[in-house]
Amino acid sequence: MITQPDPQLEARPTTPDVQHRLPIHLPGRPRLHPAPQGTRAIDTHIPNIALAGLQLLLGYEWLLAGGDKLLLGAFPAQLSGMLLALVGGGHLVGFFSAILQGLVAPNAVLIGYLIELGETLAGLGLMAAGLVTLFRPLAGRYLSGTSATMFVFGDRFLQRLAPIAAIGAGLLGVSYFFLDGLPKPWFVPSVAFGGSIDTGLFLAVASVVLIVSQLMQRRPGR
Repeated sequence: MITQPDPQLEARPTTPDVQHRLPIHLPGRPRLHPAPQGTRAIDTHIPNIALAGLQLLLGYEWLLAGGDKLLLGAFPAQLSGMLLALVGGGHLVGFFSAILQGLVAPNAVLIGYLIELGETLAGLGLMAAGLVTLFRPLAGRYLSGTSATMFVFGDRFLQRLAPIAAIGAGLLGVSYFFLDGLPKPWFVPSVAFGGSIDTGLFLAVASVVLIVSQLMQRRPGR
């Protein structure tokens, strides 16, 4: 029986016989394992020394402020009397004086504890972030394994904590600026020595600089 060739069957390409070979491990050579996607290496680039230095200075200032109140031991109990004395002085802004009398003074003990703890924690957070930033290149060079992983997670945590600490420090600085009666931050002919920038205003502005710098540093990594 003679059959005619089917042109459709002859036009189909034949699939090559591919043999799948198992990977061969040569003796004496280490096995290469892909790095997990959830981890990253420690950044060994030169850190922003100016930003880290500003974090250390502001952190030390707030740590001293909160530590002094904690060591005093009676700051929450004395806060109400100090606020009423400031309100009676008559140099505070009207709405801020009303807030102190109606909201802060009746809850002075609770707010006093929050102030001293907030200042201390903000100082510790900023100082820790500054120290980790400075020691990051050394950690990337000498740490490995579990210690490097712990450093990376700690670095990530402080990178998220530092802006929050700076925001809290900035709010505290603004409140102290209002407590000082909003002194003018420019030339005052009656002041013979020193600048006329209020300490609270200076700390608040420095905190804003920290927040903006940290946000700008995080943008390229996204």
